[in-house]
Amino acid sequence: MNADQISLDLWGWYAVDEFKPVLKVCELAKALEFLSFPALEQSTLIPYCPACETWSEMMLPIDDFLKSFSEPISASLREKLEAIWVICNSLSQPAFHCDDYDIFENSEWEPLRMHANEVLQMLDWSTLQNQIDELMIECRKALFPQFYKVEHPKVTSVMNASHALLQSHLQKDRD
Repeated sequence: MNADQISLDLWGWYAVDEFKPVLKVCELAKALEFLSFPALEQSTLIPYCPACETWSEMMLPIDDFLKSFSEPISASLREKLEAIWVICNSLSQPAFHCDDYDIFENSEWEPLRMHANEVLQMLDWSTLQNQIDELMIECRKALFPQFYKVEHPKVTSVMNASHALLQSHLQKDRD
């Protein structure tokens, strides 16, 4: 997989219902987007412990992406992602600790932001950005249907009819 080809690969996988690699690329891109943001924006987007949330939601997807693709990704993309992963793992205690929204102000985050921006460009982020959330939802629905309410027209029709029948019986009981 060539870095310039990732967005093309993504749409190719999507076209043949290969949702897992599509989701991995999307998760990587969303994580990198967060890591590229300025400190103030990062601190306002994290709902709870900044270190814990950032690690699990924004850093681990990088490692997961590197481990998930058995086919080789381009050397330049792999190098950039590995550099980001090394930085993530080498942040000092003052730069990365629990319950402190100011961690993102530490200068150790700047190289991370720089590399994240570079990889986003390699991923053709400007093209993917507007569609990524919807794409992720579609992939998750396909991969994990048990977690999503899927409305089938026949089931919805039967449910609506049952609900109407129940309501009419309840109304009769009241009268």
